[in-house]
Amino acid sequence: MSQESDSGQPSFTATVINKRGELTCSADAWKPILKAGFVCSVAYSEVVTPGDTSSVKPRCVPMVYGYHEEAGEPVIYLHGSTYWPPDTKRLPSLRRLWTETGVPVCVTVTSVNGLVVGRAAISTSLNYSSVVVNGIAKKVRPEDRMKAFEALTEQIIPGRWGEIHPLTDSELNTDGKDSPDVGVLAISLAAPTEVCAKTHQICNPEHEQDSWGLDAYWAGVVPLLHTYGTPQPDARSANLHTPVPESVLALIARHRQQ
Repeated sequence: MSQESDSGQPSFTATVINKRGELTCSADAWKPILKAGFVCSVAYSEVVTPGDTSSVKPRCVPMVYGYHEEAGEPVIYLHGSTYWPPDTKRLPSLRRLWTETGVPVCVTVTSVNGLVVGRAAISTSLNYSSVVVNGIAKKVRPEDRMKAFEALTEQIIPGRWGEIHPLTDSELNTDGKDSPDVGVLAISLAAPTEVCAKTHQICNPEHEQDSWGLDAYWAGVVPLLHTYGTPQPDARSANLHTPVPESVLALIARHRQQ
């Protein structure tokens, strides 16, 4: 299913395969997927000019992201070091995206929640939810970095924003130097950004034939559970016996109850 809108909403395609193998669609299928994750892959094209020649090279960088809505407009923020990778002479990957005008990017988010064990290689698969965003990544202005960092922090650990040390002028990029160690990019999900969501949730492997002798081979689904272990303090927190913050304890408790 696809849709384009002139009202500021993203154009989208949504494919949902449920446990019965039925195809269903939802205009907002991408929202809960983006809200649930916090790690994405960001791909873009980079023009490389060695010597007198030039070529376009594909690049892909893992980043932390945060989903945010303001005045009805959805946006995702990307978070990463502006000095990565540190051991090369070429400009770092994130700094190549560090522009006011923006750079076309493709962002993917995937959550795997089950292994579909088939009776043959052709029917072995995954149960998953995924979103692909084709949009423009732009440098976040200094006056917007506060809300961007709040969205990123709350995406990873809900409730953590009120427990952390306040951001400095250097971290907010309001010190006039325009050289923060940590860069933040924004991708508006309003049109003409393209958003594609797909959810694949089945309990019976597909593409199987009676002629295979099905009774001789086991098939089914192995669930994958997302959970958290016991918090490990750093040396300073351990020496000072600083208690584990409430947001972290709540995060662990929520996932252990699922």
